[in-house]
Amino acid sequence: MNGKLIDTNVIIRYIKNESSLDDIFENENLYFSSVTLGELLFGAECSVRKAENAKVYSDFCKELEEIIPDSAVAPYYAQIKAQLKQDGHPIPENDIWIAACAMAYDLTLVTADNHFSFIKGISLETR
Repeated sequence: MNGKLIDTNVIIRYIKNESSLDDIFENENLYFSSVTLGELLFGAECSVRKAENAKVYSDFCKELEEIIPDSAVAPYYAQIKAQLKQDGHPIPENDIWIAACAMAYDLTLVTADNHFSFIKGISLETR
């Protein structure tokens, strides 16, 4: 599979009209992880405008292809988590799942988080 898996922070920045990200969303092969949607909906749930924000995030994600952490992703999760533990570079659990989705489907992860650089073998585009 070719394309880009868009991380939570990039989606939020794009929705907030950060024009420096426009070029990413011109790509036709864009994906999101259901873990990312969970993070977005958690943010909406914690906001003042819960329903409005949840709708914006859900509608946005409908425009992308969804990657679901399944049995094809699980081995990548295990390898990444073990490698990070061995190297002494823990990162948030959800981010391990997001990275595993990218690696399992051979996608470039587009993110603003530098901690993904601790993962060996991942294709990254840091924005």
